[in-house]
Amino acid sequence: MESQTEKRPARRRDAEENRARIVAAAREVYASAGFDAPFDAIARHAGVGRATLYRNFPDRYALGAAIVEDDLGTLEALAREHGDRPDAFMALLSAIVERHTETHALVPALLRGPGEPALQALVPRVTRLLTVPLRRARTAGLVRDDLTLADVIDVLTMLAAVLADDGTGRSRERRMARALELLIHGLVPREPVHSHPSRR
Repeated sequence: MESQTEKRPARRRDAEENRARIVAAAREVYASAGFDAPFDAIARHAGVGRATLYRNFPDRYALGAAIVEDDLGTLEALAREHGDRPDAFMALLSAIVERHTETHALVPALLRGPGEPALQALVPRVTRLLTVPLRRARTAGLVRDDLTLADVIDVLTMLAAVLADDGTGRSRERRMARALELLIHGLVPREPVHSHPSRR
């Protein structure tokens, strides 16, 4: 006969799997249908009932914040994988841009509504995520030695503006890749200008 202690871990595991499915489904639904997509569509896509969805996330803002936190966890894992490699900063920047391209409408919607406190609570983690890799990249000469974390946030804000009025996924990816390529030229150190000897 199954004991109560055996049942509880199994239930916890089921609950965690349901939550992960909901977050993954919401990411896809929001990417294709926008942040105003109905909760029913997310529940169907996740293969769960409405009650399960609402038990995990009482509203779309709580679900949106969970997507952002899930992305942040993925980025933190990427930072750990890179360890103390000096190219970790550029890898993280590219991953952030890729994630934002998928969920471009999410953060602005959360900032306009009651999801803002949940986002603000993640700010210290974002700061910790980027501070050390940025310092290592500066030391290694991979980025400008005057590049600051505030500059990086401004760069990401500019990239977000590229996506603001673009509704097609393929076009968003192309435009974001091009914008990132152009902006990276402003992040890397400039080559010294050598004067050419005058011809006689």
